[in-house]
Amino acid sequence: MERSGQEFSGLTGLFIKELDLFPVILGPGHRIRGISARLLRRMGLQNSDVQGATILKVLGIQAFQELFMRNLDWNRPLKNYRLYLRDAQQERRLYQLTAFRKEQDGQSAHYLLFQDIDLPGHNPETGFYEQGVQSSTILTKYVSSHLTHRARSASASGLDHIPDEQREFTFLFADLVSYTAIAERTSPEAILEMLNTSIGAASSIILHNHGFVDKIMGDSIFAVFENPLHALMSAIEMQKQFNLLNLFRLKSGEEEISIRIGIHSGECILGSIGGDGFLELTFIGDAVNTASRLEKACKPSAILVSSETARLVGDAAGYVETIELSAKGKSEPLQAQYLNRIEFEGPRGKATLGLDDDLF
Repeated sequence: MERSGQEFSGLTGLFIKELDLFPVILGPGHRIRGISARLLRRMGLQNSDVQGATILKVLGIQAFQELFMRNLDWNRPLKNYRLYLRDAQQERRLYQLTAFRKEQDGQSAHYLLFQDIDLPGHNPETGFYEQGVQSSTILTKYVSSHLTHRARSASASGLDHIPDEQREFTFLFADLVSYTAIAERTSPEAILEMLNTSIGAASSIILHNHGFVDKIMGDSIFAVFENPLHALMSAIEMQKQFNLLNLFRLKSGEEEISIRIGIHSGECILGSIGGDGFLELTFIGDAVNTASRLEKACKPSAILVSSETARLVGDAAGYVETIELSAKGKSEPLQAQYLNRIEFEGPRGKATLGLDDDLF
């Protein structure tokens, strides 16, 4: 057993030293029976300072209350618990704690093992690590996958931010038609269910076709693709999915819902906007605005594709109508086509997908 101010020797001592481990043994009343000399030095204490003292002397009141006067369950071992302690310079340092309580001759003894966590420039949460993981799991559902991927790539490159990127993407905007009128005569619960069903189905289609959802804005969705054909495929599948949803809505006595979709390809900047309190990674450029204009000009239950996207896709797409739109700030009108059908390479060779195909 380690005594106050002493260190383990041999292999055990090597592990403790190299891994920044600090053992502490407490007897009844939380009095110190053994403590790492290195931890004492870090706290600016001498061996004589803790003779007969409780661990409060080392931990400080805040950490002591957190461990022994709150709702921690000492009936089972504590694992992956993080807390801050103040060193001799009153600087906060983060430690990970593994500990357990053992009954000996009717008296309680606590065995604690602190490990220093060196994360310069960061301020992670304290408490159980598992709770932090659970919080992160919840947060990932609210953060787009492409943002998570880019953050990991930036971290792997040694960056503390996501770098700006400029290149060509294909942008898709989809919006529910007459949403405001529907919302006025429908309960909030029913609206939420409708949005989760419709926008949720659209999001799944986009992800399945290698796109990513950048934003969901109530009744509308903004998605981005690297391959323009994947955007067209998603758009047709989304319209067909809404046709299927409407079969169930009509059967339930609910009114039909429809979406209009606009698609455009072009170069833009993917960059961060905001300040220290909040940053948003977003796509900036005229190409994004053009896709939004196409969606607003599109007929219900249709897909309006810009001539630029049509050029990139080539003969793989079929259209039923070409229109011209006057674009604000543009000297030339914007040409666009209503998409009807696409051809793509499927698992069994060439395949086609059209808006007028049978649902079943």
